[in-house]
Amino acid sequence: MNLSKSQYTKYRSCPKRLWLYRNKKEVLTQPSPALQKIFDRGHFIGELAWKRFPGGVLVKDGYQNPQEAIKRTQELMAQGVPAIYEAAFCYNGILVFVDILEKTPTGWNLIEVKSSGKKIAPIYFDDISIQRYVLTHCGVTPEHCYLMHVNSDYFMGTDEPDLKQLFSLTIMDDDLFSHEDIEENLAAIEELLAKPEPSAELNKTACGDCEAHDYCWKDIPEDSVFELMRSKKAREYISKGIVHIADLPPNTFDNETSNHWIEVYRTQKPYIDRAKVAEWLNKLVYPLYYLDFETTNPVVPLWKYSRPYQQIPFQFSLHVQRKPNGEFEHYEYLSTGKEDPRYGCVAALLKYIGKAGTLIAHNAGFEKGCIDKMAHDLPIPEKEAKRLLEMTERFADTEDPFEHDYLHPKMACRSTIKKVLPALVPGMTYEGMAVANGGEAMDAFDVLYAQSLPPAELEQLRKDLLKYCEQDTWAMVKLVDALRDSVQ
Repeated sequence: MNLSKSQYTKYRSCPKRLWLYRNKKEVLTQPSPALQKIFDRGHFIGELAWKRFPGGVLVKDGYQNPQEAIKRTQELMAQGVPAIYEAAFCYNGILVFVDILEKTPTGWNLIEVKSSGKKIAPIYFDDISIQRYVLTHCGVTPEHCYLMHVNSDYFMGTDEPDLKQLFSLTIMDDDLFSHEDIEENLAAIEELLAKPEPSAELNKTACGDCEAHDYCWKDIPEDSVFELMRSKKAREYISKGIVHIADLPPNTFDNETSNHWIEVYRTQKPYIDRAKVAEWLNKLVYPLYYLDFETTNPVVPLWKYSRPYQQIPFQFSLHVQRKPNGEFEHYEYLSTGKEDPRYGCVAALLKYIGKAGTLIAHNAGFEKGCIDKMAHDLPIPEKEAKRLLEMTERFADTEDPFEHDYLHPKMACRSTIKKVLPALVPGMTYEGMAVANGGEAMDAFDVLYAQSLPPAELEQLRKDLLKYCEQDTWAMVKLVDALRDSVQ
């Protein structure tokens, strides 16, 4: 059997995923820009991890020439080098590359590197288990198997990251699958690949980033029962011929909001609890500050007093309305260089946001969290930190009414601003914008930070970022207007 480690883990995540990869590859999609960024981040972290094991040697171009890589690995092991990066092994047609093979006084340790934080995904156990299986059958029984991952609790109090603190090593020996388990899976794979295309067990969460998603879900409409229930239950309804939300019987759920969604889809009319919407509106206190951050979350901290994957605000837009029916003022901040953008952000927030009035954001917990972290992490005067923390107590969330009290058939059972805005304000769109979502804003910041374009193009990119962020806060203004109209 010719099988790579990645193909084995594809099978373990979903048998049909492997079958399509081996037999119908043309239906698979290329990684999205967001997913490709995760892959690139993984490669970067993998190479950074090598520095924790100095003196090691890289086995180059293993994927292009596996046999040469296997031979080179054996040579390096015989030389007793301190570590081998991308060590290659093959047993019975199963090819694996070990991120780091560490020499010990009496043998070797297997180390799998992941760019993830504290959470250990179930598939990691399969990943390391198949490597141990192959190495053992090649006569190299690892003394220990480790998962090396990013320590998301690491707080960088220095100007440069400490790799010993940035990475965590978790021993995996006792939690790995046995050789018998793996051999059962290998037999099942052989049987799977010899048969016609299998059916897929659709799972909205698990299928999300799969390259076979579009193919497997092509017959599932956007208004399917998957939007309102767990995948197992949704599959049961679909097996009975109930595919669309509108086809569900009234009062299917114990949850009142889900039952309202059935009626919304059946009638194609919004559900509005005007009393609850009015209650939310009545809590707004002028002046109103509509605030939206754009952030970057580098896996390796770029600035002192930050953590891996921490959301670091590099930009905000602020629309201010000081009295009912009053004119709007617009303020903005965008980092200008490689300096820590949080200090400029704090100064601008303190300048433009007064000590009274409601701050408004969509999914406000995000903005509150950013402000809270800046107040606690940065060495700023206590008076400034106190003012920032007081801001976090004054937020209203424009997402709240759209979770239960205002449901629209064009919202696709979602309350995110990208779903709510086209439903309530159809004339306002992000289509055609040079920067049109948070992921693209993050990518744009990376370009600005690296200064990797000519000055004129960098200046245009700054304008595109400012325009996008301004649209986000103006969108919230329009949503509040729509909420007010709904209770007239």
